Amino acid sequence: MAMYSHSIHSANEPHPFDPPHDVMKMLKREINELRAAFQAEQQQRAVEVQQLRQEVGMLRDQLQKESHERKTICHQTVQDLTQVRSDQIKSLEEMKVSFASSLHQLNQLLQDEMRDRRAEGSLRDTRESTEKSERQSENAAMKDDIGKHKQVFFGARDDIYQKISNITHDVEMIVTALTKVSVAKGQLDKTSLHCWKYFSGQGALSTSGAN
Repeated sequence: MAMYSHSIHSANEPHPFDPPHDVMKMLKREINELRAAFQAEQQQRAVEVQQLRQEVGMLRDQLQKESHERKTICHQTVQDLTQVRSDQIKSLEEMKVSFASSLHQLNQLLQDEMRDRRAEGSLRDTRESTEKSERQSENAAMKDDIGKHKQVFFGARDDIYQKISNITHDVEMIVTALTKVSVAKGQLDKTSLHCWKYFSGQGALSTSGAN
């Protein structure tokens, strides 16, 4: 009777539990969907967590490896810098020693140059003084020679003048004598010569020595 009444009632109007039932079915479906989504999300998160763990492990290994490499590089760098610093200090000390030696050599060269210049100046002064004395002596000797040559020249000139005067006088005397001879020759006649008379046969040659 109740079932019959319920069937009649369902046929005529909705059952009052249908909406809550539908809501429950919908909620159940949503819960199942949410559960499935949650499980899928959980599985995905598990996979991602596993991947992240692997990545973290790889990163940790890489970090350790890189840290070891960096420590090695840092250690090598420190050793290299220490060696470079030692080399630079050694090179600097060598440069200091070389510079000090060069400075000492330069100072020695300057001292030698100054000493040589002073010696050269003194030698030059001595040489100039000696040359001056020699020039003065040569000038004095040249003056004496010139004076002697002048005396000889003037003496020779006077002697030449005297000889020319004597020659002129002798020439004049010869000219005078030749003039007298010419005059005497002009006055001489062959007829007055006894030899001419002898050769011509006009007279005899006298042997008494007087005529």
